[in-house]
Amino acid sequence: MRAGSRPEDSAFEGRGLQILGETVDYTYFVLASDHGESLHAALQLYAATGELRSFFNQIDNIEPYGPGDRTGPGLDSLEHNFAGTRVIDVAVWPSAAYAEAQRRAAIVETIVTQNGGEVLLRSVSARRSYLRVATTALGLDDLLNTSVVELVRTPPVPFLDFRDWRSIDIAALTRAQQQSEVVGVLDDSPESSHPLLAGLVLSDESLGPPDYQWQQRGTHGTEVVGRVAFPRLHEELRDALPLTAVGAVRVVRILEPDPARPGHPPRFPTFATPHELVDHAIRHLHGTYGVRVFNLSVGYSEPFNDLHVGPLTETIDDLVRELGVVVVVPTGNAPAGLDARTHSGHHIINDKPEYFFSPEHRLAEPGPAALAVTVGALALSGAPAELPGRVGWLAAADADEAAPFSRSGPGLGTSSRRANKPDVTHYGGNTVINDVGNVVQNDLGASLVSTSTQGSGGQLFAAVNGTSFAAPAVARVAADIAYTYPDASANLIRALLASGAEPTGPAKTLQEHHRRSRVYGLGLPTVERATTSEATRVTMTYDGSMPVDTVQIHPLPVPEEFRRGSRRDRVISVALAFDPPVRRQRREYLAGTIKFDVYRDIDPDELAAILQRQDPDDPSDIIGDRRRLNLQPGVNRLFAVGGVVRR
Repeated sequence: MRAGSRPEDSAFEGRGLQILGETVDYTYFVLASDHGESLHAALQLYAATGELRSFFNQIDNIEPYGPGDRTGPGLDSLEHNFAGTRVIDVAVWPSAAYAEAQRRAAIVETIVTQNGGEVLLRSVSARRSYLRVATTALGLDDLLNTSVVELVRTPPVPFLDFRDWRSIDIAALTRAQQQSEVVGVLDDSPESSHPLLAGLVLSDESLGPPDYQWQQRGTHGTEVVGRVAFPRLHEELRDALPLTAVGAVRVVRILEPDPARPGHPPRFPTFATPHELVDHAIRHLHGTYGVRVFNLSVGYSEPFNDLHVGPLTETIDDLVRELGVVVVVPTGNAPAGLDARTHSGHHIINDKPEYFFSPEHRLAEPGPAALAVTVGALALSGAPAELPGRVGWLAAADADEAAPFSRSGPGLGTSSRRANKPDVTHYGGNTVINDVGNVVQNDLGASLVSTSTQGSGGQLFAAVNGTSFAAPAVARVAADIAYTYPDASANLIRALLASGAEPTGPAKTLQEHHRRSRVYGLGLPTVERATTSEATRVTMTYDGSMPVDTVQIHPLPVPEEFRRGSRRDRVISVALAFDPPVRRQRREYLAGTIKFDVYRDIDPDELAAILQRQDPDDPSDIIGDRRRLNLQPGVNRLFAVGGVVRR
């Protein structure tokens, strides 16, 4: 049942309808407790007299919830009339009470057993009931036509089975080396003696006063360095391939464990302010070793305040502009309680994706830094670890979907045209909810894997989660771009990073562009897309400067095959990066803006003559006919204040 606005729950109940669920576009899933008799009578009355119009005028369409709606992931791979049985998971619609949940589960069990199948596992509660069953083809067909069933799917499988890495010995692994640009890591000190990190940490320095008593090394630095050094770790562990170490790192220690809060994220040392620590570290690594790409996996605990940015955010932007470096930062992590609810009160599964747009979920500093690359987190694995007796355990995000802890935009600026952060997303882990509805941290199937501080004498790898581990993967992509194009400026590196990003499948389900960009940015960047052209996709670059209040014209060669077109969509993507001055005391944080247009069927000299007549203070477009391409989204919509993409 699809509605144009939100009817009251009582309006459904008065017509013998129980609400099973609803979506953000006012699509309701309802169950008729009297086989639809009350609804049928109400519809007849409405058709004959117009009564009940306050309810039915809100309803756009009523459709049955059928087998296609209940068909979940994995079922398409099953042959239609398979012999014997197949193992599947059955999700039952939520119930108002436990007794009703038991009744619905019993219906599923009866269908399974009467068709020659077997119930393997069951987890029943009012809010979520799941059964793992071995079913025949006839049983599967009946389940797909059963009203109390919400979804049927094959059991979710973790991207990487924890048995493939949890206790693996170094003797079973081979490390290969791939040359690339060095990444400067500002974090806790890593475990350089880890056998997989040997030779990859070129320097590890603490720039504090000689008499400062640092805390004993924590885990965060080693885990972050592992994400920078081994970008293909998960695939290589899964496929039993040599582990490829890419490039190397130089580390300056700016974090340490907080002795007052064991088990919590690390703190900054107490001998200097955060922005002074970061300023000193970046200047040191850039001036001493020529490092151009930096990873700073730091996010404050509270969401960004619109009134002004803090000194750390401003310092990062100043350094990017002054030194010509690339700094990668995370969006920060939004917490959820044991009951799986965010600070905004949303449930991380049931209320997805609405909590991403709440003020409590907004990105944390230094994520709003306009000239930095800000990274949100995706789930690599959409399934918990496979362990005996587990049923009803759920990963909060599907594979390639935004992780529930990933903070979102908008970013800086008073205009909606400047509303987006993060810039891109990468894999940062996932959250799991067990069969009683409680959050499980660092589940071995849903989490990311990185190098562990126990590597020298214990486990080589650890399960990690957080945007802190998405950012270093993007820093590695940026460093690979810098290695491929050693003369590229920081702006060109950021522009190529942006043009090399593509939205994942789950991101594309958010149809409204501004909502998608606030959660996913431009998408997931890859080195291949950022650094190479293909037979059907060509990248052209320009790296330069221009005075303020001026225009530059770049002729764009268009192949005849592209101009004529075909049945396939043709796309021109434009990535634009620039680095204006910033000042946090100003209402407009950036001291300048930039835009572009794409024109066709016009001579460059003619275009120059037209543009010369443009008043610099007049923002209107001087050419408004078909010669000016109507790009989506529009040219005034900044996806990232420091890196802009139009498709």
